Amino acid sequence: MGKHIKKSSAAPRGGREPEWDSRDDRVEFDFLSEEEEDILDLDTDGDLSAFLTDEGQTEPAGGETAAAPPQVPETTVVKEEPVPEKAAPKAEKPAESRKKSSGKKKTQSAAAKARREAARSKRRFRRGLTAYVLIVLALIIGTLVYEWFALEKSQAKLDAEAAEEAARKAAIAEQQAHEKAVYRAPQLTFEAWKENADASYWADLWFAENDSPFDSRETVVDYMTQRFQAAEAFRAMDYTAENPVYVLKDGTDTLARISLTGSELNWNVSDVELLIKGTESASVRVASGSTVSCNGIELGSEYIVSSDSYFKYEPLRETLVNPVSWDTYEVSGLLLKPELDVVPPAGGIITETAEGDFLLCLDKEAGKTYQDKAVAFIKAYLFYYLSGSNNLWGNLYNVRVLLVPGTNAYNKMGETSDGVYWNSPHYNIDTSNVTAGDAVIWADNCYSVDVAYVATGVQNGQDDTISASMRIYFQQINGTFIISDFETL
Repeated sequence: MGKHIKKSSAAPRGGREPEWDSRDDRVEFDFLSEEEEDILDLDTDGDLSAFLTDEGQTEPAGGETAAAPPQVPETTVVKEEPVPEKAAPKAEKPAESRKKSSGKKKTQSAAAKARREAARSKRRFRRGLTAYVLIVLALIIGTLVYEWFALEKSQAKLDAEAAEEAARKAAIAEQQAHEKAVYRAPQLTFEAWKENADASYWADLWFAENDSPFDSRETVVDYMTQRFQAAEAFRAMDYTAENPVYVLKDGTDTLARISLTGSELNWNVSDVELLIKGTESASVRVASGSTVSCNGIELGSEYIVSSDSYFKYEPLRETLVNPVSWDTYEVSGLLLKPELDVVPPAGGIITETAEGDFLLCLDKEAGKTYQDKAVAFIKAYLFYYLSGSNNLWGNLYNVRVLLVPGTNAYNKMGETSDGVYWNSPHYNIDTSNVTAGDAVIWADNCYSVDVAYVATGVQNGQDDTISASMRIYFQQINGTFIISDFETL
């Protein structure tokens, strides 16, 4: 706080006014700092000029602004000089100097007042600025609070809408999942059933629908394993959502048809139809009294589909004495190709023809005579036929010498000469490749031997080959079996 110096109006001793030291202006009054002025000012506009003027004069009350101080002549401005640390005692100022000092102090008081007014204006500006800033801050804060609550409310609304949308989507997804599950339920039921349907299951189904005893369980299981292992599942052509039907196919073959019943997610296999059918069959013609077995199981008379004479050569059919009866056995509806075995009647011998028939025949030793005669006849016949016009009659004689005049065979050979004559002759003829079968018994008075041949020769400079089979018939005449007929098979 500035120093307050009490002024004295008494004249200095001796009646002489001391000289005025201009440096006294500097020590007479120290201006208040802004902090001190703020403390003294408080909430009023009063000033301290009363304490700084002569004779206790004061400024107008009510905080009115004082009149502008008189201008101080430039000659009154004294340059301040440094004050020594210990100043000499001041001499009393003369009256004239006091008057000057009083005027100067008034001027200084007015300047101080102006500065204080400026400081107050500055303070008021600061207060206004502070109030403005606070108001702006309050508005900002209020706006932020409002925006906060508005955003919170908006966010809550958005959250509610998002929750509602999520719930809607979840419901849609659940509905779609349910529809998908309903759509796939029959297929899943079918697939689960198919996993448990092994070869044994299909074999059981086969035996439940087929009573054939000739397919063993082992062979059926092996067959079902092979077929269903490669099978693929498809929807049947008549598949509907209400009546799902599936099929199992092996390539183009449909093996089974599976029907389901149920609804929504609950389905079960209601019907399984095995579409594999027994399509294999076999038949055999045997002499009556023979035993026939199928896959090791003997066939009874119920499997005989016909019993008649197998002999078909008409020229000799009516001449047979006590002809052999032939039974035809047949089995069908088998899953696999059956194997038939034939056992001839007691003491008999059978032979299998190219057609798969089993014919009663002579034993090898007894049949060899007929085989040799049949081979000799075929070789002579082939040489005669291939030679053509070359030594026609000589070759024909070589054939007929093996026959008996009056028989069908002898007469037929005589009728061939015209046709053979016009044949271009073959050279280098080879008739060695001739094979005779067993001597088949047709009746007590009739046998036959089947002969297969392959003959070669050169005709018109080209190699030529003929091959075929011929059946030679032996008929008993006057107690002797002779070649009576022949036919090309």
